[in-house]
Amino acid sequence: MSIEFARPELLYLLLLLPLWWLLVWPWGEGGVLYVRGGSESHGAPRRGAAAVVTVLPKLLRVVMMAFLIVALAHPRVPEVVQESVMRGKGMVIAVDISTSMLADDMAGDSTRMEVAREAAVRFAQRRTMDELTLVAFSGESVTRVPATEDPAVIVAGIESIQPQLVLDGTDISAAMLNSIAELADSERRDRVVVLLTDGAHNGSGVAPMVTARAAAAFGVRVHSIALIGEPDLSGSPPAIRAQLIRQAELEAQMETVLTGISRVTGGQYYRASNLATLDSIYREIAVIEAPVQETEDVIVYRSLRLWPLLAALLVVGLEAALRASRWGILP
Repeated sequence: MSIEFARPELLYLLLLLPLWWLLVWPWGEGGVLYVRGGSESHGAPRRGAAAVVTVLPKLLRVVMMAFLIVALAHPRVPEVVQESVMRGKGMVIAVDISTSMLADDMAGDSTRMEVAREAAVRFAQRRTMDELTLVAFSGESVTRVPATEDPAVIVAGIESIQPQLVLDGTDISAAMLNSIAELADSERRDRVVVLLTDGAHNGSGVAPMVTARAAAAFGVRVHSIALIGEPDLSGSPPAIRAQLIRQAELEAQMETVLTGISRVTGGQYYRASNLATLDSIYREIAVIEAPVQETEDVIVYRSLRLWPLLAALLVVGLEAALRASRWGILP
């Protein structure tokens, strides 16, 4: 059993006790011993015993003050106990803010940006136990909100993101590298990126699969969401056919990259074309990334302050008993 002190600096006061012994109660003014009642010849102690009885109250006073100083320093014993806690994830919400997110091909003539913001807000509001970070990206990536455990801060950040904050484009690798960097300092055991984009990767830097392997090496799991609008079928047949071909090619490019990223990192790939589908995807991710129950060692302290206090009271009682004994001491 190891004993610690909550305020060990107070133990330095013990060094003042010898000074008190020498200066506050000088040797030249020691107590005078006398016998209460009875015959002096029968009751007087021997010279050696008289010296001990005379000095003993002073010694007991020093011991009492020493016990009080120890009590002030608060001795305690650390004990390790195991507690079960619900632990959330370290999570990055990465949202595409390229100009293509302004397309109003979602249900109800909503833009992709509006749908992405609305669904991400509801998702963030449910992640009350996570450490959340908001990353926005297009041709570049920027951290809009650093890691925080307050979902309201993330919600405010999501509501404020707009396209054209940074260079236009769709650099998925930049978004992932930024997300990995944000999660590198997280103390959470599970680290997750939820990445939403409406376009295929067209960045000129590191290839997405390289960043995916880097994410896997850091233990980061990536869930990717492709937000693809419904085709406009109101035009002429040739125009509709051309549009469908372009969209199919875009979907194939996106799916190749995003499914590869999610597969390498252990995440899931999703496709959404409206708000209802996107909400259901976020709910599924919330189930997959639900908080987990963990057992952790917690140090608790058992206070021992009562024992030096009791010892000080005992010493005070001994001094009082000595002064009330058959041998009186003056002063």
